[in-house]
Amino acid sequence: MKVLPNNSFTILTTDELPIVLQRLNAQVEPTKVFRFSKKYLPYQGTISESGFQISRIIHYQNSFLPVIRGRFEVESHQTLIHVQMGIYPFVMAFLGFWFLSWYGAVVPITLTGAMPHQMATLFVGMPRLMLMICWVAF
Repeated sequence: MKVLPNNSFTILTTDELPIVLQRLNAQVEPTKVFRFSKKYLPYQGTISESGFQISRIIHYQNSFLPVIRGRFEVESHQTLIHVQMGIYPFVMAFLGFWFLSWYGAVVPITLTGAMPHQMATLFVGMPRLMLMICWVAF
């Protein structure tokens, strides 16, 4: 099992690149800071002939939504779309800092015996629960 939420895969289609770009453009709108309308496409981001970077549009703020990056590879009579999904680097840095801070405080307290074992189990297991929540949100 992967510890960090990251996924990559390749899609093979017999469509030409202009058709793939047209279909992708039909589902992606330019990135906007504020959305006042309730009618919008499912994704936002940028698309070019070399690749794309998009993210899902939702009604609330969720930093754990994946950023979807892709690049196109044109071969004879087919197009390969290499897709990579991951979370924002700032969110990864925050999670790393949070885990190090948490375990940096909990492990020494637990090892010195200043905390009951039942409580220590709860505190040691909490980051694992948070990581599982991150995976579900991803």
